[in-house]
Amino acid sequence: MAAKKKYRVTVRAKVRNQLLRRGGAAAGVALGVLFASWVFGAGIKASRQFLESRVFSFRPGSFEINCPSPEVAASLKELADRAVKSRLSSGRCAELEREVKSRHPGLASVKVSRNFLTGKAGLTAVPEEVVSAVLADGATVYLGTTGRLMPENLSGFAAGPFAVELAGAPREAPGFAAFLSGLKPLAGLFYSAPLALYCDGSSWDCRLKLEDGTTVLWGKFEFTRLKVLRLNEVMRDASRKTAGPLRADLRSFSEGKIFVSAVKQTVTPKKPARAGAF
Repeated sequence: MAAKKKYRVTVRAKVRNQLLRRGGAAAGVALGVLFASWVFGAGIKASRQFLESRVFSFRPGSFEINCPSPEVAASLKELADRAVKSRLSSGRCAELEREVKSRHPGLASVKVSRNFLTGKAGLTAVPEEVVSAVLADGATVYLGTTGRLMPENLSGFAAGPFAVELAGAPREAPGFAAFLSGLKPLAGLFYSAPLALYCDGSSWDCRLKLEDGTTVLWGKFEFTRLKVLRLNEVMRDASRKTAGPLRADLRSFSEGKIFVSAVKQTVTPKKPARAGAF
């Protein structure tokens, strides 16, 4: 039996060179991927170290205080001086904000910020605008635009055109604050200057006392400007017919009604003269 012939496969030089180039390119890509992965990992590690040193161990060299109230600014500086060079994490920032708000409830907002590039921190406080001073159950408080009754006035509020008294004062009265914000600028439109506003904090029944002795039962906090204008018309006509003091009832104003009546005067009986001794 004849022996089988063996054939040797030979690769031409051109094809062999192409295969070598392809293999070298693949190896280069693999090395590039490995190098990029190493660089990326090193960058992540360096970034983590930077964040840990800058963010998690941030210690401000100084604080910038921003508040229009001199009283609060002095208080903020005291807190800031204690926090300088101390670790200031996000949790510590929240603690400082709560401490400032507890010290000064008349503030609308408090913000502690950190600048990781400059190494400085900031403390910004904004007072809540006051609508009116209010005598609430015997104590003077300040009604803010949000309806909060605050023990301090930090907005530079000046006394209003009339006094405000509130019985059974709630913690917040946003509707009352909005009503006063609209009523105060209209004080000059009244035929007789308003002197005092008395309100019940539970029912919100309000009485407005005017300079001529008239008592106005105000009703709901609506149609404020229109009520003032119609009141002027009605009271000028009523004063010509009825001697004062008068009472104007606006509680049915939404139905187109205003009731005017004379206030009954309480006559105190005179005590009989004491007989002299004989």
